[in-house]
Amino acid sequence: MSIKQPKTIAPSSVAQESCVFCKIVSGQLPSFIVYQDDNYIAFLDAFPFSRGHTLVCPKKHGETVWDMSEEEIGGLFTVASIVSKAVVAATEADGFRFVQNNGEAANQVVPHVHIHTIPVKLSDKGKWMDRTRLPNEEMEEIAEKIRAKMKKK
Repeated sequence: MSIKQPKTIAPSSVAQESCVFCKIVSGQLPSFIVYQDDNYIAFLDAFPFSRGHTLVCPKKHGETVWDMSEEEIGGLFTVASIVSKAVVAATEADGFRFVQNNGEAANQVVPHVHIHTIPVKLSDKGKWMDRTRLPNEEMEEIAEKIRAKMKKK
């Protein structure tokens, strides 16, 4: 399908060398990784909306989905789907949200393509979700549960 692409999204002007997610991919910054392959990585959000909130992103730097090929976008969402099953099972959630923002106007905070996989419980239906900070021990416990569910797929 050929659709004329609208004007470009205003770039964030963050160089790849300064990108937080690129530093996680390269191992320069610590994270709670739950999945990775040659092209994609998934790790717990440092400031989650809920226990198990996981970010799925390509290892290759790009700020928005417009920086990716259709094949790469498809791969990203395929990995997000796989990860979401493990996240929901590990957290005993009743559902999940995919959130994918492109550009500062859309509330994209980190200028590297990523999909938020946010587990939700029925008891939270209709409630506003606030970000939180969990102790490292709890983050590791959640990450291990998600990793274990990934192995059982």
